[in-house]
Amino acid sequence: MIGAMIGDIVGSRFEFNNHRSKEFELFTEDCQVTDDSIMTLAIAKAMIETERIIKPCLGRYDDDSEYYALLERMSIKYMQEIGRKYPNCGYGGMFGEWVFREDPEPYYSFGNGAAMRISPVGFAARTESEACRLSEIVTGVTHNHEEGLKGAEAVAVAIFMARRGFTKSEIRKKINCNYYSLHFTIDEIRGTYQFNETCQETVPQAIEAFLESTSFEDAIRIAISVGGDSDTLAAITGAIAEAYYGVPEYLREKALTYLDHELRAIYDEWCDFDKNEVTAEKFKVLTKYIGKISNADSFGEWVIDDENGGTPEHPIHMPFVYFAELVNEFVAEFYQFSESHPEYQLTSYRSILENNGIRWGYVPMLSADVESLNAPCTLALMMGAIRGERFCDGSLLSFFKDGFILKWLKRLKAIDDRTAAQKIEEIYFEIGEFGGYDRYRLIFKENSACLIATLWRETSFEKEYTTEETNKLLNQFYSIHVDYWNSEYIDPYVCDGTQWELAVKYEGQRGTGWVGSNEYPPNWDDLLDFFGIEHEDADATVK
Repeated sequence: MIGAMIGDIVGSRFEFNNHRSKEFELFTEDCQVTDDSIMTLAIAKAMIETERIIKPCLGRYDDDSEYYALLERMSIKYMQEIGRKYPNCGYGGMFGEWVFREDPEPYYSFGNGAAMRISPVGFAARTESEACRLSEIVTGVTHNHEEGLKGAEAVAVAIFMARRGFTKSEIRKKINCNYYSLHFTIDEIRGTYQFNETCQETVPQAIEAFLESTSFEDAIRIAISVGGDSDTLAAITGAIAEAYYGVPEYLREKALTYLDHELRAIYDEWCDFDKNEVTAEKFKVLTKYIGKISNADSFGEWVIDDENGGTPEHPIHMPFVYFAELVNEFVAEFYQFSESHPEYQLTSYRSILENNGIRWGYVPMLSADVESLNAPCTLALMMGAIRGERFCDGSLLSFFKDGFILKWLKRLKAIDDRTAAQKIEEIYFEIGEFGGYDRYRLIFKENSACLIATLWRETSFEKEYTTEETNKLLNQFYSIHVDYWNSEYIDPYVCDGTQWELAVKYEGQRGTGWVGSNEYPPNWDDLLDFFGIEHEDADATVK
């Protein structure tokens, strides 16, 4: 959420004085908090207070109607209660009237205010479907026009995807297919883009600014350079960029100096509510590839053009490696990470390796003790593998095929791990197909656990576990490493078949979800074994 506020504060001095360049000072005495940040904090406060009264259900088929009804009331309450304390912060005319009305009703708006305040939803949502539902609830109290609802939902989904490890190409595809056409570049529109307060003329530009960025700060600079409604556009871009890159601490601390005591108190409450706000994984932009690499069918192949038969006029070309799109995306993001994190000095990767007793070469690098590596050395190994392709065709392909890029990424994940010391409160799993689902709810207490199984075709049951059995269960679940999984596994070519959802709630958090439709993570059988579900193979329907 701090990403949205940084975008708002930085953009505040450019809203009516556009700056069509990436070169400018981020924070000055002319910067200020505007309605974008204030309403973002109001939505955050609404979610916090709602969940102090009603906790949302962990499974998607449970009834959360009371929760959503309360969230709707809380959204109105806190947007008005907080909004009335800041009457001159830049509200649009209709929203300004709504804030002070005694009988507030939605007013069929499609203004970009719907999208500027939505970031708490994107950060809190456990699944994409929940992001959409939460977005509809908090947006519809004012902006109930279909374009207003669409704009907010597009941003919430983009934030959710960025936070949950989707690549930029996946985010672009989702927005293109479901929300807006992004068939333009920022350079193409920068000279002609005009001030516009609608969702449909702000949200696509803000998302594109993020997609073209190489770091959080770069995203903010690109958004400002677009012009238009600068604070709102940069707030939207900043929220997505935070979810994808994280926020440098010096930018966070500087932005917080612009908040007064009351707004800062709400932000601090949000940090307690959403632990990820201040403990984001530093290497997530790289480690998100663990699940993708684990599930990859191919990393590339050797190619040779010998159609011409090798005549003097048409000699046979030397073979070269054609890398899969996944590898190319990873390499591009690794270079961007290296440039935006100069503290790791990855241009000196050979020296880093040598200082750790590792020579730069295929065999010595493979022989490195992965479990003992620190972050700089692990990153240096990956840089060495990537740079090695310039001197030895196919070496990077071997590092991928032999599993060493994956091992090094897992080592970075272990260094970054925030969940190892967190206590699991509940695990929810459902699986089935059209007609019925089996649902398993495993609830952990102080020294025991209880499994509640609600089965479609068989007798439902409950099972209690002793302290020793509970510890074994937890160790078994941790060994599955669902933290390596992609957020979703969807086969787009099969409409029916097996559908599943897994959700895990850690103490003090809302939970995290994974969903699938006729597609599964590589160690799917381990999850079925964990719940005692009979199976034949990963593609078989559960018996």
